[in-house]
Amino acid sequence: MYNIGQKIRELRRKNDLTQEKLADYLGVTYQCVSKWECGVTSPDLSLIAPLTRLLHVTADELLGLTAPENDERRTYFDAECFEYGKKDDPEGDYPIALQAVAEYPGDFKYLEWLAATEYCISFNQYSDKPAFLEMMERSIRHSLMVYENCSDEKLRKSALWLIILAYKYTDRLDEARKYAELYPENSSTTRDDALELCLTGDELLEHRQAMILDALGKLNWTLRNISDFGDRRDPRVRAAVCAQKAIYEAIIPDGNYLGSSASIRSIHWKLAEIAMADGDFDTAVQELAKSKYYAIEADRCMTSPKQLYTCPLLDHYGYDYSDGRPMKPLIEYWYEEVPETFAKLTDREDFQSLLKPN
Repeated sequence: MYNIGQKIRELRRKNDLTQEKLADYLGVTYQCVSKWECGVTSPDLSLIAPLTRLLHVTADELLGLTAPENDERRTYFDAECFEYGKKDDPEGDYPIALQAVAEYPGDFKYLEWLAATEYCISFNQYSDKPAFLEMMERSIRHSLMVYENCSDEKLRKSALWLIILAYKYTDRLDEARKYAELYPENSSTTRDDALELCLTGDELLEHRQAMILDALGKLNWTLRNISDFGDRRDPRVRAAVCAQKAIYEAIIPDGNYLGSSASIRSIHWKLAEIAMADGDFDTAVQELAKSKYYAIEADRCMTSPKQLYTCPLLDHYGYDYSDGRPMKPLIEYWYEEVPETFAKLTDREDFQSLLKPN
């Protein structure tokens, strides 16, 4: 005689589900699932369709029948889920997403959709604090189910972002931060963006200033890739060097560049090379003098305790090179490279004076 409970147990194990997990997806107790599998009771008729989708079988296989299942419902839910972001109507989508999850409990796409609608509509209930918190808890619970069980990285990332936001807006910043630190770096929204949501006060200000420096470093590196490898007469090379200089001066207008002094040294070196290409030897010597000064400044910063910037945009952030000092000072490279690169200046007194160690 056919036993649906035995079939459920067989399919549950095949899909690597525990009784507790199966029960959680179906909204029943694990004791209920145990009774099915032991043949004590059978699933309610309303649970047959969700069981087939969760266990990835047709109704005929689960029940021992032969009629194929018509899946027009999935087509409908897929279309509604796809349109969710375009419609911007979480209140209207919520009951549809709820039904999709009920009928297809193992589909994480629908579960993430449900969590997103719950998060959005919770703010419509903000004046009713218990209702707001209850809906946020639902969003967190469903988002965690997606994040902890889904293999699709895009869905996991979306669920993780919802978890961080929901914990933030329910004033559980420690929990929000714990999940923010798990956020992937290789995405348009970064871990720094996630962490920014979870910090307050001076810690938040320091984090934002670190993000400014990080963005500055990336932009400088991109411009450097243009300015390092090109003819100094090329207008693109010149524009890249001038842009580097202008950006640093705009963000750090007081000239206290600290660890960025190494980049400023490189910028003035290139400006000296551009002046040489123009035959403007006076300007070349002036730029070399600045390059030497910032090489010395960079070495000083790299052998000093942590120092804070003094400009307004970075006044809560500093550099500490105590664990990462270079093996060879930058000024030594400067002395080695200048005579060959700027040989045309050899006969000038002001150039010769630059070659003398300070």
